[in-house]
This record gives sequence, C-alpha cells and structure tokens, in this order.
Amino acid sequence: MRSLKFLAVLPFAVASAFAGWEYSLVTNGAYYVEHEVKTGDEHFSAPSGPYDGLEALTRLDAKYTIPTPLGDHWLLSGADVELWGSLELSPVTLRPMVEVDFTPVPFLVFGAGASIGSGWNVLGFEGLTKYDFETQDYENLTPFTHYFYDLWASATFQFDTGALIEGDWSHVVMVASYKLFYEAMTGVDDGEIWQWQESARKANGLQYSFTGVLGYQMPMTLNMVGLMLEMEGHLDKDDYGPVAQSFDGDFTTTAISALTSFKLSDKNSLTVLYTFERERSYSQLHDDEDQEPLLHVTGGEWSFYRVALSWKHKF
Repeated sequence: MRSLKFLAVLPFAVASAFAGWEYSLVTNGAYYVEHEVKTGDEHFSAPSGPYDGLEALTRLDAKYTIPTPLGDHWLLSGADVELWGSLELSPVTLRPMVEVDFTPVPFLVFGAGASIGSGWNVLGFEGLTKYDFETQDYENLTPFTHYFYDLWASATFQFDTGALIEGDWSHVVMVASYKLFYEAMTGVDDGEIWQWQESARKANGLQYSFTGVLGYQMPMTLNMVGLMLEMEGHLDKDDYGPVAQSFDGDFTTTAISALTSFKLSDKNSLTVLYTFERERSYSQLHDDEDQEPLLHVTGGEWSFYRVALSWKHKF
C-alpha cells in the first residue's frame, strides 16, 4: 500500500534515537470509493458509488539503532544507522523486507532496502496474477513459484521548525523524500503486465517516487494535520512492451492527501489519509478495468480515491 509505511514513522520522525532494539506492529487499511469513468484529456471524475474495494495488511517491524556520531557538533553527534527487518502479511500476500537507513545529520536520511514475497488468489481477491493480452484478463500465478521482488535507494530531507523555535506549538514538519526502485515478478517476461496485492497494471522496470509532506505537529491527541503529495512512475515507457506508447508507459501517477495523525498513547498512533488521485484517462468508456492495458491513454483523470488508515503500536 503506497506511502503508508512512510506515514507510520512520521509522528516520530523528529524523535531522538537510542541504541538498541525497537519493535512495532503497523496495521494499514484502505477503503476505496467508486467513481464514474470518463474519457478525454485532464478532468475530474465525481464519485458514482460508495464502495470500490478494501485493502488491508499488517507488518511487524524490528529496528536496531547503532549510534554513529560523526563529531561533537550537535549537527553531527546524533548520527546513527538503523537496521530494519520486517514481515508483511496481507490476506493474499506474504513478504519479508530488509532496510538500512543512515542519518548523518538530523535533517537528512539515506536508505536502501529490498523485499521479496509471494501471494495467492482467494474469494475474488488477487494477490499474484499475470495479464493475458488475448483474453484481456488476469490469470492466476502459482503461489511460491512466482515471486514479487523490489530493491530501492532513497534520500529524505526532514525538518522541524521546533528545532529552532522553542515551544510546544512551534512544530511545523517538512518532509521530502525521493526513492529510486526496481520491482519485478519472477517468471514474467519484461514487457508483460502483472498484478501484486490487488494493484494491477504493473510491469518489470526501474521506477521513481516522490513524497512530500507539510504538517503541523501539536501537543495533543490530534498530533498532526497536514498535506501529502505523492508522485510515482516508470523511468522508461518501454517497460510496458507492446503497449508502451498507447498505454503511456511512463505516466506519472499523482496523489494529494489531507492527513491527520492521532497520538493515542506513548505506544500507539493512528494516521488517516483522505486521498485524491490522478490516474490514466482513456479514449473510450469501459466497464472492466482489465481492458485498460489495451486502451489508448489520452490524459489524466482525477478522482476522490480512498480513505486510508495506519495504526502503529510500539512494543
């Protein structure tokens, strides 16, 4: 689920690190809103129904922090390395993940990581499928003989005005993160289209994502309010093989979200997203999303996309 791992650490982004282990459980859920499909260039599509799907997953995180002070100056003395190990489980997928984050100064974080997982298909929910261009349908892949995997590197700038201005009400939080990642499915040729965790229209290839957050943090249960911008796409449209041009393979998906974060206790936090998203718009109307890889993309369609929640419990 895009962005929710990022969100789960936001309320604690400016907290001071300590040496040793930290364990947490993150549970994410999303409620998707149906919208009317339109054709043409840039436009907004209003909701046409109350429900278009659900998504849920939970992830157990283990983090080990190693202090690596680079000097006596306050900017350098808090440098550290964080080693992450995670196990993610959804109703249709299982995926372990590893990540290393290096924070040389309080406002910069460099990260790298990888994950690999497999999935299954049950009760109409599709965790692992491949697109058949002839039947215009996604076909089930055999669990644990095909694997989704990704590798990534990221750089994040984060700043809290509370570091310069004293007071409980002086915390304006700014975060900008750029991520370069490669994701693919084993046993699926380059140029083919596949689906992972109910997220369709994927293809093997190098991609990028940008996440920006502007928030105001407060010393109360409603801990943060803010806005989030997300952008994501393939670097090379040819990753989509025979439909690279018509499907606009390097299309940039954009999402703008209002966010609220609640500090329920010292160990529990809840973040809620209300998201508008820009996805591909097509030249003809259609009732089945499985037809979309063979349609001609003409622009972008904005819609109210989802309400998403991320609950984090620190042990």
